[in-house]
Amino acid sequence: MGFGTLFFGYFAMFAFTLSPYYFFADIIGAIIAVWAYVRLTEYNRYFRGALAATFAFILLCGVNAASLMFALYEPGGDTDLWVSIGKEAAACVMHVFFFLGTRGICLGADAKKLAAKADRNFVMTMFAYAATFAVLALNHVIGDELGPVGFMLLLFRIVVIVLNLALIYQCFGILMPADEDENEKKRSRFAFVNALSDKFDALDEKKNEYHRQSMKLAMDEADRLHAEKQKKNKNRNTHKKKK
Repeated sequence: MGFGTLFFGYFAMFAFTLSPYYFFADIIGAIIAVWAYVRLTEYNRYFRGALAATFAFILLCGVNAASLMFALYEPGGDTDLWVSIGKEAAACVMHVFFFLGTRGICLGADAKKLAAKADRNFVMTMFAYAATFAVLALNHVIGDELGPVGFMLLLFRIVVIVLNLALIYQCFGILMPADEDENEKKRSRFAFVNALSDKFDALDEKKNEYHRQSMKLAMDEADRLHAEKQKKNKNRNTHKKKK
């Protein structure tokens, strides 16, 4: 459906951008997310908005990356502030359409608990972006006096990212197209994920086979003991009749 691909894209877009080191993870993750949203637009039209916002995000991330390499504008200056605000705004819009699309798919599949989680994450994510916009603007005016507030916001955004990743993963595990066989195991586009999943499945199969053999031996032993008891009771009754 696209949620499996989106999981990796979302992780790269936002988890690594919280690091002080920049290595184009936001651009790489956004490109992966574009592919995921293209697939998800088949199931809900709101993902078209998420797709458009992700393209804007890629463009602004590219401007930021080019500035880091070629010093296009002064770090911490007005241009830098507006590019940062633009990136956050594009990401915020992407999240709005992502949650609308996800909620629509969940309700269509009668997955009400997932829809409720999407609503909860939507409120938390919007609060995080509102606080981010406020901190960016105030930091530009009064400097680093908001340092502790920024740190608390960073922790909150980490929590939001984790919850959103959990939501995407649950959507991948629970939701499926109407024409897809629910008994058929979902395969990832990433070979290493499939290999790891197959390895765990093999271990589970060995463990289940051991349990089945143990249960069979236990039942065989119980049947043997029952048969011996029946035989003894029969012999005892026969002995009493002879007397």
